[in-house]
Amino acid sequence: MGFYLKKGFNFGPFRLNVSKSGIGVSVGSKGLRFGSGPRGNYVHAGRNGLYYRKAVSFKTWLVLIIIFGLGYGIYFALSRGIITVNL
Repeated sequence: MGFYLKKGFNFGPFRLNVSKSGIGVSVGSKGLRFGSGPRGNYVHAGRNGLYYRKAVSFKTWLVLIIIFGLGYGIYFALSRGIITVNL
């Protein structure tokens, strides 16, 4: 197995990945990321050594990004007290 270098930069839920094969970007949190890079669009999920990666079409990838973005926005607003829920 050959050696390789990979570097990533985090900007909140966004991540910029730089490697020999190219530049990629992903969005998500620990356990679930949606990304696009030199090998195409993908969904990457998993934790504690068990991972799953699936290549997806651009349309599917875009829908997943929108759903994740809405969920993250709602979570952020609830955690900061911008939105309150009275039960």
